Amino acid sequence: MLRFVNCRPIVVLAACVALAGCGKSATKEAKPAGPKYIVVSAADCADNTGLDYEKCLTLIEGAIKEHDRSASIYTKLTECEKAEGSDRCDRIREKAYRARLTAFQITMTDNPSAAPLYFNKDDKPGFRSASIGDISPDADSFTFTKRASDAAHLHAKKS
Repeated sequence: MLRFVNCRPIVVLAACVALAGCGKSATKEAKPAGPKYIVVSAADCADNTGLDYEKCLTLIEGAIKEHDRSASIYTKLTECEKAEGSDRCDRIREKAYRARLTAFQITMTDNPSAAPLYFNKDDKPGFRSASIGDISPDADSFTFTKRASDAAHLHAKKS
């Protein structure tokens, strides 16, 4: 005759093991991003964010590398200007053009970061980011430095 093993202790043990992972995690939870600044240079960053010049320079160099890696490349200036807007493209080599890098978004956290910014495509003042889209100088969630605000209006068409 078959004997049934009492499964209750096994089920209780399995439940304890499963629940052991619940509760406080040993890893730190991500903190929300701090202030976000729009700057045009390492000096502008250092003058306005509280970061030192060397840290700003390192962040901006990283954003430039991101731009070099990810910006769309066009074989003709006319193609680039059609996609990016008139006078918003740079020649990077013979028969190669891409959007002009115009500013940087500095996000303040425990480990600050920077992202490349480009002029808006719709001729409104501001910049655009590959990840979040258009950023207006009057956006509450960003602090534009004076130099960044001036640059944001530089290529905006007058209405």
